[in-house]
Amino acid sequence: MIRLAHVLIVDSGHSRAEALQGRLSNAGYSIAILGTAAEGEAAVATDHPDLVLIGDVDRPVALATALKQGGATADIPVLLLADELTPELCAEALNCGCDGVLTTDCSDDELLARIRPLGRLATMHAELRLRARIAQLSGVNARDRVIERASSRPAVLVVGDRGAEIQGPLSDDVELAFAATLTEAEDALTRRNFDAAVLSFATMPDSMLGFCAQVRHNPRLFNLPMVLLAECDPADFYRAGATRVLGPAPDARVLRSAVLILVRRQQLRWSIRGALADSLAEGTRDAETGAYGHHFFSAYLKERLDFASASGRHLAVAFFAAPNIDDVRRQFGEDAAQHLTQQFGQWIAGLLRAEDLVARTGRHEFGVILPDTPLAEAETVIHRIAGVLTYTDFAVREVYQPVKLWVQVGATDAHASDDLTTLLARARRNID
Repeated sequence: MIRLAHVLIVDSGHSRAEALQGRLSNAGYSIAILGTAAEGEAAVATDHPDLVLIGDVDRPVALATALKQGGATADIPVLLLADELTPELCAEALNCGCDGVLTTDCSDDELLARIRPLGRLATMHAELRLRARIAQLSGVNARDRVIERASSRPAVLVVGDRGAEIQGPLSDDVELAFAATLTEAEDALTRRNFDAAVLSFATMPDSMLGFCAQVRHNPRLFNLPMVLLAECDPADFYRAGATRVLGPAPDARVLRSAVLILVRRQQLRWSIRGALADSLAEGTRDAETGAYGHHFFSAYLKERLDFASASGRHLAVAFFAAPNIDDVRRQFGEDAAQHLTQQFGQWIAGLLRAEDLVARTGRHEFGVILPDTPLAEAETVIHRIAGVLTYTDFAVREVYQPVKLWVQVGATDAHASDDLTTLLARARRNID
């Protein structure tokens, strides 16, 4: 069976661990359970799981600290499991460097909303290691590991009419910006990058669910952590895209821990994104477009395919084609066609996640590899990008009118019997 990620649960409570195992297995995760801290620490060092959940074991915070400070395990996300979300435990989680506290009685919506982005973070770390290894074959030295977050002061957008209540717990740690309404927040998010947003209104607007969904589906903002302080049905907001849903007046330590842990994760994502760019250099990139070149794409995809087959992981491959660039060449010349092709690739890369790889694979074709991504999710992503590209007016050098792209897309996922040739042929057959 294909799995999203491998999760290790370290918990002496066998029935509690098995219940959590069942919930995560049903959602597509591979689960292992160990009963002691010593067993857990040894297994993490040996097996390098994608995510570790630490429950009722001897000194759980000490185990989390050891994993987050260990040279070989520091890049593995860690969550503490608890029966109750106490301010003391939240503060400890923040201080020891782990990725938060999850209550064992949380809903399935919250469970998956908390687990999913940590699985993607693990994918980013794995992606960094793989790209660096493939780049080395072409003589390019690239970072293969990042555990430090960005050094800039974090920026948090506070949305709503209760900003003064939120300011106290956060003002010493982050730069705060304020938006009184959701409309003002939307405008602020288009003008600058934020590491998180906190939404809190005395009376929650009817459009709050729609705002959360709009942010989560925005190609620029889909990773933005959103913390909601409200009396509401959390399940609705987790499904709409909220990252954390706390009560309307959480303890200051709970709020501070929740926001700063998410800020830390977001800044780490920025750092990994920067390191991923190391492998895009002369020797690995296409000279005309600046995207990865065809040889890098093939070598990388072979490694990804072998890993997906051996570990039972999702792998999606897609192609974007723009056949009307030949018409632009005939009408406006080679330079115009090259400039448009370059923009085509840049826009695709800009609308994808950092861990997704874009390479030029044909004259006016770009291949995309989406690791650990089910086909249905990949198709949603590529059709959303195709829609954006189709309705964009491109400005091309020496062409004094807007230019449109006729975008065709196709995708497939890896099958157990695939080799590189069959996988790519099937993806191209699906182009429409």
